Amino acid sequence: MKKLFLFVTIVFGIFAYAKSVNVDYIVRFGVIGDLGRANIHLNESNNRYTIDIKAKTIGMVKVMSGDRTERHISKGHIVNGKYVSDSYNVHISRGNKIKDKIYTINHKTKTVVKRIIKKENGKVILDQSEKLSFYSSNDLLSMYMNIPKLISPSASADKIYRFQAVGAENQDGNIEIFIPSVSKVPAYKKELGDGAAWYFKAIINQPIFASKRGEFMIAMDKDGVAQKAVLQDLILFGDLVARKSD
Repeated sequence: MKKLFLFVTIVFGIFAYAKSVNVDYIVRFGVIGDLGRANIHLNESNNRYTIDIKAKTIGMVKVMSGDRTERHISKGHIVNGKYVSDSYNVHISRGNKIKDKIYTINHKTKTVVKRIIKKENGKVILDQSEKLSFYSSNDLLSMYMNIPKLISPSASADKIYRFQAVGAENQDGNIEIFIPSVSKVPAYKKELGDGAAWYFKAIINQPIFASKRGEFMIAMDKDGVAQKAVLQDLILFGDLVARKSD
């Protein structure tokens, strides 16, 4: 069920302008129904920011995953209105097993160190660190927060932006953002609904559920909050949809 949490993390690290935001989301998978819920909190104070995402499985998926929960925390500073990550922590809990991934970003040396700590029944069974093969001033959450400041609105031609983000090392840190041309925006509105300020596609270049590349269609409002996201046409079960709760 870790793909569910990847979906939540990728999609709902998207805040742009608001200095303090607290939003709830629910994830639904075709005929299966509700899979999980997530709460995202963003706080900005004195040129520092914190993004805190808490996600949990529900229903049948909760049982299948061993009551898996995750928490993702990005902390950093703000430079010229953009979020610059200093650390990114991922906490995963599943029954009596806990896994922590702690990323420390050194902007002076342009290095990133990843530390993994695993525990079972409260006992540490693994504690190891490694330097990543790439450096980025963004982690997954800060990068998506910065999207409105890094891309241009839809124009006469499609455009693809490529970024690297700490936390996405399974694909060498590479993330793509596809901005559809004006002529293609109606197709996004049909799938995601009308009224959003931004429509785009995030491509993580790795399999997620039955999607080979992990392509998410996303609608974002003028305040930079994701309203809806869809991972389309998954075999047998329909679309995977995440929607902001009312």
